[in-house]
Amino acid sequence: MSRRACLHAEALLDHGWRPYERLYVALAGSAVVGFIEGTFTDREIFGSGEIPPPRARIVQLVVAARSRRTGVGSALVGRFSVDAEAAGLDGLVLYPEPDRADVRRAFFHHCGMRPVTGTSLLGARLDTVRTALVSRP
Repeated sequence: MSRRACLHAEALLDHGWRPYERLYVALAGSAVVGFIEGTFTDREIFGSGEIPPPRARIVQLVVAARSRRTGVGSALVGRFSVDAEAAGLDGLVLYPEPDRADVRRAFFHHCGMRPVTGTSLLGARLDTVRTALVSRP
């Protein structure tokens, strides 16, 4: 993970005045190896009616290159999903970033997420995400 990404994660932690935003950081010892940033207040209505609001939205998921394929990303998505469900939400969406789009889409596909009709979002019900993460090898 770049120094810039680590500084971004640390800066987000300093914004405690935004209680609707969530940030989870994965550590290996004292080093940040990944983070997920999102919100539990997404209320956008999709024409297809899929994954109705209120729902959680992942804004950013970053995992250090050396920590990919080790379960860090899955653990971050899993924790975010568990807390979203505890907050009374039923769905999860995100805009996949264009950088390494195929790899990112494959990862989120393994997390149970699929394209949301009529949008460029990926999404799923939280129970689908939880089931996909539990059944991942």
